[in-house]
Amino acid sequence: NPGSLGHPELCMRPCIYFATGGCSNGELCEYCHMGHPKRPVHLDKRHREMLRGMTVKDTAALLHPVVRCKVEATLHCSSVVDELLDELARKCGCDAASREPVTANRQQRMLVTTLRSMSLRSL
Repeated sequence: NPGSLGHPELCMRPCIYFATGGCSNGELCEYCHMGHPKRPVHLDKRHREMLRGMTVKDTAALLHPVVRCKVEATLHCSSVVDELLDELARKCGCDAASREPVTANRQQRMLVTTLRSMSLRSL
């Protein structure tokens, strides 16, 4: 069904009706009909405030390596996707070659840990 495309990194949230065996939309359902072993991770208030308080460059330097890693693991990174990620990094003023997020303190390291556990769709 359309909601299961890209499972687990890019799919929609799970269908609550399918889990109980009663999804009447079947193959037309917009929600995922595949197993999701854990509850999706979301940023808490402290993490959202921290991101809001960061400059675009600092946010990009933090997010870019995490997103690149997820994309490479999920999409097996085509050259087009690689170029797009590099262009985004250049426009934001961060190092496109960096594979590790730039973290200045413990709170940012905790934020990176949370970001790594989120799905690519959530990021």
